[in-house]
Amino acid sequence: MLSKQSNAVKTCEMYRRQGFACSESVVRALADEWNLALPEEFLKEMSVFAGGAVEDGRCGVLEAGLAIMAELYVSGLFGKDVSLLELSKLLHREFERKYQGYLCSDIFYPLYGQHQKSNLKEEEFFCAFHDGILIIMNFLCKKAIREEKHNYEKEVN
Repeated sequence: MLSKQSNAVKTCEMYRRQGFACSESVVRALADEWNLALPEEFLKEMSVFAGGAVEDGRCGVLEAGLAIMAELYVSGLFGKDVSLLELSKLLHREFERKYQGYLCSDIFYPLYGQHQKSNLKEEEFFCAFHDGILIIMNFLCKKAIREEKHNYEKEVN
């Protein structure tokens, strides 16, 4: 696994074990990885997206990824030839490829069913935390155009 991605997963898991919701754990880990100095209030507000809590029921991990992507977009990380709306649609498609949907219910219930069959402890269930943040990190790194992309590619090679 690539080190930037591995760090994101480890950081996300650290926040999850501290009791943060899926969306808040992911946004905190992504902000750490992309060196975004986000206000603590914003980070806490992200917990509202946990468990498909928004009206449309989208995955909190995806919502966190979209929030960080928007922050990075505004900072100029992506080229002007692509819109934030287009990037959002593409990230949704990545989740659909992996999970056959992007609603919390599309992701949580199948993963939880697999977890129950595995006989692992309940606290070892991490839903889409790990794979979801990897999807987001891969997507952001592939789409980035600034120095961060260059640094990331050097790290990988």
